[in-house]
Amino acid sequence: MNLRALSADDDLAVSVLLDTTFGNSDMYRLAQCLREEEAVAMERVAYENDTILGYICCARMTLPQDWWALSILAVSPIYHQRGMGRELVVRGMEHARREGAKAVVVVGDTKYFSRVGFSKLAASNLETPFLKEHTSLYPIAPRTGMSRNELIFPGAYGKFVGAISG
Repeated sequence: MNLRALSADDDLAVSVLLDTTFGNSDMYRLAQCLREEEAVAMERVAYENDTILGYICCARMTLPQDWWALSILAVSPIYHQRGMGRELVVRGMEHARREGAKAVVVVGDTKYFSRVGFSKLAASNLETPFLKEHTSLYPIAPRTGMSRNELIFPGAYGKFVGAISG
């Protein structure tokens, strides 16, 4: 799997990937809103040859300011169960660490994300506007796991609460 930063030329392919993966355009519109809000911390695409097979997007949290949110993870349905999603997350978290993020929050399948270093327990003291039972934390800096923080997500999240919280 090859991984690179998103380019403007990838827009149509990412739109098709997200629509196909999620069955609607909510995640693509979330990505657009995060870009408009200038909240995107990282966008990467997985590809082979010239075909985009996966996508990961992290946003900067409003609070805590030095935390990120894993906002979108998508793998082409024909590539499910091949480890591509796991690889996208692992490499995305390496990027987060290099960029100085102190922790990364995700709202999603806690069992899946626990396999790539996220912890539901580490997020247990967080105050979140989304489904607490689906919130996990990838602690990077010391004392971020089990910390007591109020999570304030970028404004774009408020427009897509149903899509984000499942």
